[in-house]
Amino acid sequence: MSEQFAEVQQDDFMKFGGERPSYLGIEDALMALGGHGVNGNNFKNDMVKLAGWTGGALTTYAQRPAVAQAAFNKIREALPKAKTAEELRELLSPVID
Repeated sequence: MSEQFAEVQQDDFMKFGGERPSYLGIEDALMALGGHGVNGNNFKNDMVKLAGWTGGALTTYAQRPAVAQAAFNKIREALPKAKTAEELRELLSPVID
């Protein structure tokens, strides 16, 4: 995953039209890394939660833009360092001493 994404801003979750926000590209990359389809979507959801997203299935990113921004920017920094789904999972997992 060598693709670089623009930093995610809180306003990105409330935009309609115009340029495609980078968090959507990050979601696309996560789904591709996770295997597309249901597996890719489940992987994307797991990684966003692992990165700090606290919303449930019915919570939109716009409802918690600061939390979503932090989670997606954490993923944005980790994606270029990961070649596999497992590597990304390890990069996003909290360090437990």
